[in-house]
Amino acid sequence: MAVTLIIEDGTGAADANTYILLADARALVEQYGWDLPVDDEQASIALINGYNYLNTLESGMCGTRSYEDQTGAFPRDNCSCGNFAIASDVIKPEVKQAQVRAAVTFGAGTDVNPDNDGKNVASETVTGAVAVSYFNNGKTGGSVKITEAIQFLERCYLTNANGINFNVVRG
Repeated sequence: MAVTLIIEDGTGAADANTYILLADARALVEQYGWDLPVDDEQASIALINGYNYLNTLESGMCGTRSYEDQTGAFPRDNCSCGNFAIASDVIKPEVKQAQVRAAVTFGAGTDVNPDNDGKNVASETVTGAVAVSYFNNGKTGGSVKITEAIQFLERCYLTNANGINFNVVRG
């Protein structure tokens, strides 16, 4: 099955699954010294996962989605960056960089949202009292925060933890 990347270019595409073309993502990873999977299919899947990862950050973002039917967190209304309004039909480079950085993490095989606490049952005995022993399967069960991706979004899109965001300007 071939994976098709559908670009969100700021028009609120209802079926979009990426902010950046694979060729452009490959150029970006080369610029930063990152790695995407060599196989185009696997790299495309990583990009789609990166796109979806950015959606998980939406509750901490400024503004609102620009279009009712858009599939991703961007574009956004009512956001500004460095005292300048961000047009509601623009996908800024920071968004593409964040998606690609998240895709690099997914492409490396990192289980970002594990559903396993790292314990698999090795044996179970019921004789009077229940005795269970576990072995560690290498998983922690904790979700992974892709810090590098978040850093690309912090300046323009992410608000602080208490939801209050304001700019301080020196005269």
